[in-house]
Amino acid sequence: MRLKRNVLVSTILLSLFGIVMIYSASSYSAELEYGDAFFYVKKQILGFVVGLFTMFAGYKIKPAFLKKSSLIIYIGSVALLAAVFIPGLGQTSYGATRWINLGFITFQSSEIAKFGLVIFLAAYLDKYPPVTLKRLIIPVLAGLVMCVLVILEPNMSITLCIAAVLFVMLFVGGMRGKHIALFSGAALAAIPALIIAEPYRLKRLAAFLDPWASPKGEGYQLIQSYYALGSGGIFGVGLFASRQKYLYLPFAESDFIFSVVGEELGLIGSVAVIAVFALLVYSGIRIAIDARDNYSRMLAAGVTAVIAIQTLLNIAVVSGAVPPTGVPLPYVSAGGSSLMVFMFASGLLMNLADVNKTPV
Repeated sequence: MRLKRNVLVSTILLSLFGIVMIYSASSYSAELEYGDAFFYVKKQILGFVVGLFTMFAGYKIKPAFLKKSSLIIYIGSVALLAAVFIPGLGQTSYGATRWINLGFITFQSSEIAKFGLVIFLAAYLDKYPPVTLKRLIIPVLAGLVMCVLVILEPNMSITLCIAAVLFVMLFVGGMRGKHIALFSGAALAAIPALIIAEPYRLKRLAAFLDPWASPKGEGYQLIQSYYALGSGGIFGVGLFASRQKYLYLPFAESDFIFSVVGEELGLIGSVAVIAVFALLVYSGIRIAIDARDNYSRMLAAGVTAVIAIQTLLNIAVVSGAVPPTGVPLPYVSAGGSSLMVFMFASGLLMNLADVNKTPV
């Protein structure tokens, strides 16, 4: 019961906190662009309300049903990734075609696909543990198909998330040490190849190494993030008192919202937010460890891995620990559809805690 409660409380706290921070980070830009300071907030509140229903659905859905439907879910996820390239359906923004526009809602299909892959891998690896090279072929191909479709959007950050989640699930499933080394070597070789393949990625890497070499170009966003985090100090400049949100920091309400958190709430506030994420991830790990069957363990591990990896990558980007790449902070960044999907994931974790009667 305690682990289930931890997941519920963490999810609600992060989601509500995100609404507050989205207002703070976007009110000025939203007023200028849309004439409504609450433009992004309204969408996020709607996402949260619908997210309560998706979280309940995740809590109530039968894990056995997901297992039985895993292949259909995977095929549907791949179809959604491919759908972004259909003219009139896929939406391009800032040079990337990552969104599907249905008129009444716009969403990134990769947000759904990550969890679709987890559901498929949990079922497959439960039946065929990855203890031989032959048994690695199907899961690796399943992950590779998604990685290729996502990198074509292009979206390197989510590609890295999918690859990392695949690795975690293979590891949890029992992948041998020599195969881990092989998998890791291939992944490490692929990263520089992907960077070299696109000139803009090389520019981002150069900006990461020395952002002040191009303070008005590729290094601009990272420098502004540094200014936000640095000016926050220990206690922050105060809630709603950010200066970087006045069009200095791009994507302040989405990919770089943690920079505004650091500026307004300081080191103490940032650590508190990270602590809530840590509680959520810890609870997910414990649910996986205490699961009574291998499928539940794999499913809980995969869902937790998505949350943990995407959170770490976002915070690493805004703090300058890794090269800049666009990835939202789960539950907190602006994006109603993303919030709905992650709240469904939280409901699924609570479901697994309940089904397996996880001990305290």
